[in-house]
Amino acid sequence: MNESGNSSSVVIVIVNWQRPKDTIECVRSVLESDYSDTQIIVVDNGSEDGSVDKINEACPDISLISLPKNLGFTGGYNTGIGHAQKLDPAYIFLINNDTVVESGTVRYLTESNWDVAVPKITYYDAPDTIWAAGARWRKFPPTVKMIGYQKQDAQKYNNAYPLDYTTGCALMVKTKVFDKISGFDPQFISYMEDYDFSYRVIGSGFTMGYVPEAIVHHKVSKTLGLSSPQRWHYLGRNNVLFYRKDNRFPVYLMWSALGWIFIREIFQGNISHLPSFWNGMMEGLNITSGKRQ
Repeated sequence: MNESGNSSSVVIVIVNWQRPKDTIECVRSVLESDYSDTQIIVVDNGSEDGSVDKINEACPDISLISLPKNLGFTGGYNTGIGHAQKLDPAYIFLINNDTVVESGTVRYLTESNWDVAVPKITYYDAPDTIWAAGARWRKFPPTVKMIGYQKQDAQKYNNAYPLDYTTGCALMVKTKVFDKISGFDPQFISYMEDYDFSYRVIGSGFTMGYVPEAIVHHKVSKTLGLSSPQRWHYLGRNNVLFYRKDNRFPVYLMWSALGWIFIREIFQGNISHLPSFWNGMMEGLNITSGKRQ
């Protein structure tokens, strides 16, 4: 595989799990892009609701990979990334299926000089409100924080800047990045795999940056739901994995971040989240201590 792949081609990878309507809307928005050198791969993550037939019928000109079971966010995307690499494109664009992209987004991202380029992401139902303009490390509490979260779009979000972290909602990645560091760590399954990926991108000497002209509208947590016990279990589990993987951060930073989440949720009246979060933490601690693999 050559370093740059086919000089301008983009393979777009979208993962579906039992939300064919969202996926079809996402695919159609990509097809309306003003950037023509693209191919689309949809990975169906073991859906049992007829998704495959519905997507095939609505979008007959894409490639659709049907997995026999749900491999989680990481497994679905890693499957798509592997198939995309075989096509040797210059870029692989990972995009959540609960999004729509504006027509110039793919072009703006490919025109940037970043190895990993990140668009402005706004709320689907409130396109003037930011969901994420990249992410940054916050010293206290020591966590990754999305830039601009729930803020009104403003001039300060219209400037490009380098990033150390980003959400995985929409990532334009030069194929050479995946050739060197592979895809998402499958251990994470869902949630925080994007922060782990960001950490490895920067640690491997690649660049990552925000491209404000590229705009994606996000429906936000359609898969598990913001308050679902499963989501909070993964958040507890994967916070531990993120901080303690390869002992990358001192243990006190992990406990500071976890303690802050407990305090925040208590003050916000979300005590019902905490048992699932705690159980996830215990699972993460068992994994990182070698008691469970």
